[in-house]
Amino acid sequence: MRKYTTYNIHGKGVPEPLYPDELHNLLKQYANKKTYDTSKQIVKNGEHNSNASHAINGKVSEIQETTIISSILPALKKSFPNLNFRLSGHFIYGPSDFMGEHTNKDDATDVMYLTYATGKSKFSYRFSQDEPFIDTYDNIDGLTIRAFTASAREPYTFHKVDCESGYRVSVGLRYINIG
Repeated sequence: MRKYTTYNIHGKGVPEPLYPDELHNLLKQYANKKTYDTSKQIVKNGEHNSNASHAINGKVSEIQETTIISSILPALKKSFPNLNFRLSGHFIYGPSDFMGEHTNKDDATDVMYLTYATGKSKFSYRFSQDEPFIDTYDNIDGLTIRAFTASAREPYTFHKVDCESGYRVSVGLRYINIG
């Protein structure tokens, strides 16, 4: 029985972690006010641009690089031994934090986001600016894994994040399956 929620946005499947409980427990320990308050705050107040490669508006905190290297990266390598990957983001969202719409078109590859949330938060996507967003909600007090493709050309996967309440930890991977 699977203990996490997946969203297969690109239709290629979602890599299954060998140790989802370990990932759940690991991300959970960072989803709190104390860690959020002591992490580096990132605030971007740019003008909205759906075609931007990276969010130009948003508010999040960044998990320290030492934490990523010492605890999160080894757990990811253990849980996904058949993937070659690199980290592409490691954030903590607090109540009302967000990351504005963007495409990641300058880093075209398959993408996976692992999240743990203590409150209501969502990842929204669309493949055209003429379409409404499709909202995918994070498991509250659970692990959520999303997979999609960041394309260098249209159709892009336009995406954004909103954290309404609680704390949300997100770790992004750019990956290829080698096994």
